[in-house]
Amino acid sequence: MIKLALLRALVGLAGHVPVRALYLAADLGATLAWFGSRRLRATTRDHMRHVLPATASRRQIDRAARGCLRSAGRYYVDFARYAGLEPARVWDFVDEIEGVPEVFAAYDRGCGLILTSAHLGNPEFIAQALAPLFDTLIFTEQLEPPAYHEYVHAVRRRAGVRFVPVDPNGVREAVRHLRAGKVAAALVDRDVTHSGAAFPFFGERAPMPRGAVELAWLTGAPVIVGFVTRTTPGRYRVTLRAFELPTRRTGSGDRRADLEAGMRTVVTALEAGIREAPDQWFALSPIWSYGLGEHALDAPSSAP
Repeated sequence: MIKLALLRALVGLAGHVPVRALYLAADLGATLAWFGSRRLRATTRDHMRHVLPATASRRQIDRAARGCLRSAGRYYVDFARYAGLEPARVWDFVDEIEGVPEVFAAYDRGCGLILTSAHLGNPEFIAQALAPLFDTLIFTEQLEPPAYHEYVHAVRRRAGVRFVPVDPNGVREAVRHLRAGKVAAALVDRDVTHSGAAFPFFGERAPMPRGAVELAWLTGAPVIVGFVTRTTPGRYRVTLRAFELPTRRTGSGDRRADLEAGMRTVVTALEAGIREAPDQWFALSPIWSYGLGEHALDAPSSAP
């Protein structure tokens, strides 16, 4: 229960301590994690080897990999800062935003809207920002221990969004939600259910979740790929792009081919967003699990 106590303390401090000081503390924690965990070093290095150019040096890879851990720490600071903030006020911290007309144009079609993102920068921001505008349902993974899960989601629900698990019941609820013209959201850069199909991601096949693409095919809802990246401490750049994926009505008639085409579109957009700020990509579980074998520079002996 240590992490629950730490998160509660952080939420309590966030409204009273300057964001720069909180980020410095998060950065210190990230540095300790970097030197203290071979697994985290191996995972983030492997991720950066995929994302950075092939000419990147060991020093460049390590710098970006350490940035990933700093971004993870800053994500928790941001989570705590927004715990007591009115959802409409999050826009006060935006330096630049791109794609809002696209989002409203897609939403106005009346087919619902599927919002996707990655573990990049501050994905919590999107739910906070959209809560006053749209009835939003978000897929979430089960966190451990259960008390930690309940606390995190109690904080998240303050924005007015709803959360459903990534399971058949959650999917059925999302389908009903979208067919009612509402918004469903998910992070799609990591296969949390271990049921994703292998798909090329940064040049190497990895298990990738395709639930958002399947929902789009089934319901006809447009897909938004959005990112919120940090510009300076506590401030952000928001990028949103709308995509029309093949659907049951507009596709080729070959469901498998339609889903492959939809996945190519979404994964390409994910890659582009992550390449814009690779050191803010804080996916800390292996994406290419077999990539931590003989090619890892500092892989733990238990790595697959």
